[in-house]
Amino acid sequence: MNKHQPLTSLMPGHRSLWCEAAFHLDVHPYSPSLKAEIISAAQRGDLATIRELIESGNATVNDRDEQNVTPLHWAAINAQLATCRYLIEQGADIDAVGGDLQATPLQWAARNGYLYVIHLLISHNADPTFADTQGYNSLHLVTHSSSVMPLLYLLHQPVNVDSRDMQGHTPLMWAAYQGDALSVDLLLKHGANPNLKDDSGLTPLHWAVVRGNRAILRRFVEMGADIHAKDLDDRTPRDMAIELKSFGAWKRAMEEGGMNEFGVVKAKPLNERNTRIAIFVFPAIFLYIIFITLSILPWYTGIVLAMAEFFALHHIVTRVLLNKDSYVGTVNQSPYFAGIIAGSMIWVGYAWLTRLVRQTPDHPFIHLAFALNFGLCIYNFFRAITLDPGACPRPVNDGELKAIIEDLASEGRLNGQTFCIQCMARKPLRSKHCRVCDRCVARSDHHCPWIWNCVGANNHRQFLMFVTTLVVGIVLFDYLAYELFTTATPPDTLPTDCSTIFCVPATVDPFLLSVSLWSTLQLIWTSVLLVTQYWQVARQLTTLEVSNLGRYGFMGGRGGMAAGGGATGLQMGHRHQHLTSNDRGDEDSEAEGGHKHHHHRGICGALSAPGTCTAFLLNLLGFDRFTRGRAAHGLALGSSSARARNPFDLGMVRNCRDFWTMGKELGVEYGQVYDVPAEGFQEAKKKRELERGELERDHDSSGRNKSLLGKLGLRMGMGSSRRGYEPLSQV
Repeated sequence: MNKHQPLTSLMPGHRSLWCEAAFHLDVHPYSPSLKAEIISAAQRGDLATIRELIESGNATVNDRDEQNVTPLHWAAINAQLATCRYLIEQGADIDAVGGDLQATPLQWAARNGYLYVIHLLISHNADPTFADTQGYNSLHLVTHSSSVMPLLYLLHQPVNVDSRDMQGHTPLMWAAYQGDALSVDLLLKHGANPNLKDDSGLTPLHWAVVRGNRAILRRFVEMGADIHAKDLDDRTPRDMAIELKSFGAWKRAMEEGGMNEFGVVKAKPLNERNTRIAIFVFPAIFLYIIFITLSILPWYTGIVLAMAEFFALHHIVTRVLLNKDSYVGTVNQSPYFAGIIAGSMIWVGYAWLTRLVRQTPDHPFIHLAFALNFGLCIYNFFRAITLDPGACPRPVNDGELKAIIEDLASEGRLNGQTFCIQCMARKPLRSKHCRVCDRCVARSDHHCPWIWNCVGANNHRQFLMFVTTLVVGIVLFDYLAYELFTTATPPDTLPTDCSTIFCVPATVDPFLLSVSLWSTLQLIWTSVLLVTQYWQVARQLTTLEVSNLGRYGFMGGRGGMAAGGGATGLQMGHRHQHLTSNDRGDEDSEAEGGHKHHHHRGICGALSAPGTCTAFLLNLLGFDRFTRGRAAHGLALGSSSARARNPFDLGMVRNCRDFWTMGKELGVEYGQVYDVPAEGFQEAKKKRELERGELERDHDSSGRNKSLLGKLGLRMGMGSSRRGYEPLSQV
């Protein structure tokens, strides 16, 4: 093959062939015969006409049109589920071969990603391994459709995950070529081989370079793909990346995988455990250096040098300890920001013990309140870090996983809202898969870098107590510092043109002034966070739900994205876009699938776009919930529209009670609540309590009867009289 031949020409024109052979429903006009009429009715889903034709004997379910295509083919490709079911019940040939590509109805449905048509056909013994004239079986075709849930369903059928088409391409190669990161991840989890080669010697990694998707490249590197594999023209994936101008994506993927562009692993100065310890400890050390710098230097030089020292801290953490080429991004996965909070609390406590306690003895109750508050703050901070935020149960084996998939598909609810393809488990309501922690979190609020953990059902109370005591502690500390500075005697050498507001504290105790200003700076964003958290608790909302309220409605409700729109929306299940260089932009997007809407961004939207420094700062400070996901529109919608009603909302008082009792007010365990009861949570709880009371009364009554019978049996000598007469074996 010529080295300068375009790589996209290597893949056959599967879309054009399938479109010409199957998708153009009106290319060949049918004659007005009765046999042609059943074909037309199958395309439209006109079940009444089909039933009338078959019952009258004017047509059969296996009639064929001039393209040698059956009604079941046309019903399958148009997602006419009810029509497919009726035709099968009437004896339609489930594996009938027709069309220019000699394909079955299952293949026609798979090419469009119609999940529930696929499920119906396979449940009636359709063969998923049958290959058309291009060598595509149903697994190849469903990969072409970019529909993840149909792909998940077919992967649990008896079909080889590494099956090849006529040119040796596997489904994994097709997914990589199309840029389908979710499909690639799903195929790899089900055992697809990342090192197989097609007839041209190209591996899936070569095909991923064609699309230039950084997430796919990184995933292949993590799964052990051979980055030095060569095709028949002696080209490695790196060589192809340079040739196809996707070297930037290649280089970033290698860097995120801990390698340089040649695939050589970068050495870190410390092992993983010691790196985390160092990242957690370094902020406290640098904060002390910064406070000392501000204490001994004039403000105009001290502030500049302090900023340089803070940048040095960030540089050491990101470029040395983490060994990354970026100052943002992966730092959220480290305990860096938790270390900043811990270091800040250390020096606030130090300043209080060494200065405020001795120099402000007239405020004993304030000191007592601060001491208690400080202890609670530290306790809840480390509890929020160490507690499991709320794990969602995962299947224990493949049999249980397949049963879950089959049940959801049978109910018509196998989609991204009910099933997590990253965890390969069913998703409880209000849960979210965190890409940082790589797990689903029950009643997920958000991933908080300041506690190096997700905030979920199990640690949300500790997180809220931490933020509350943090805000109260800062206010008490600032009050004591203010009392010290206002009662202190200014030095005689104070310049006459200097303001007493700043000059007196700076001359009395510059270290205390630096610490108090730093803590006051933290008070700004923590106060906003505290108010929004309490408001969300009172409204039975989470940060994630607020962020996505304007787009999808309430996360735990029955609306949103669960169903889609129309027959096609119901069939698609989980379809995603092909992103060429970035991951999904919205990290906390509630709906993991569905279509994306592209809106024109204003200046604010451009500044807060994913990947920018502004977006990084907004995420850290917790303000991104107001700039992302049409939150303001969603809040107005939730207040005014019955359509967006939150089924978990019990009113402000009961919502707060449910929060502090971890779901007892609603009577739910958030890690295992999968459906909203038809009668509502309150009525379902009352029904369970009534049934539990009846069972307890029956148990007590039977217990008393057994006790009485036992006493009578002892008096009659039962228990020993039958000894020796029992059968030795019940077999």
